[in-house]
Amino acid sequence: MTLSSWLRDKFDQVLHPGASDRVLLSELEFLLVDVDLTGTDINQDSVIGLAALPLVEGRFAPDALRYCRFAPSSIHGFADAPGVAEDYQAILEVMAGRTVFTVNPTFVQHMLVEAVSRRQLPTPEGKWLDLSAAAGVVGSDTIPVTSLAYWQAQMKIRGRHAHDAVYDVFAMAQLLQALLAYAEDEGIETLADLMRNQSAEAWMRPF
Repeated sequence: MTLSSWLRDKFDQVLHPGASDRVLLSELEFLLVDVDLTGTDINQDSVIGLAALPLVEGRFAPDALRYCRFAPSSIHGFADAPGVAEDYQAILEVMAGRTVFTVNPTFVQHMLVEAVSRRQLPTPEGKWLDLSAAAGVVGSDTIPVTSLAYWQAQMKIRGRHAHDAVYDVFAMAQLLQALLAYAEDEGIETLADLMRNQSAEAWMRPF
């Protein structure tokens, strides 16, 4: 995030607190984010790549994808290729002012913060939401169109490996497009509406 964009965001928050929550979902800009990992053990594994795909006015473009490749960390440290800081900064700039959607954001953020902190890079900020939980507001995993697995199955190619971040952000973007369409039909018009409905769904869900 540039200094000017940071100042603009802070100034807007002072003048219009919670304003982004009142903006129509169809008018918001989103960012689909995922990470490539060496594994899923938070104590031993690390992030080796970060993919980010903007969704603006309900649309995404393949050439808008941003990717940052990190070297695997080890007990001997790491040796990133040149340009990692610049690639990561480019993603932060795309992230600024957008609502971030991913699957399991707590885990993704934790792993990413660990990776960038070790490299003395700025940590990601902003509003991060769980795409799977949000999709559950207008359906469930039993309804294919609201399942990430459904969109992954529609892709004509396979990822480079299991849980490929690039592959997954494109599938997430399609799921978010479906979510936005269903949310409009359900009368969920703003981000605040979506979050309220998501909280209500979680509260009413049987244990």
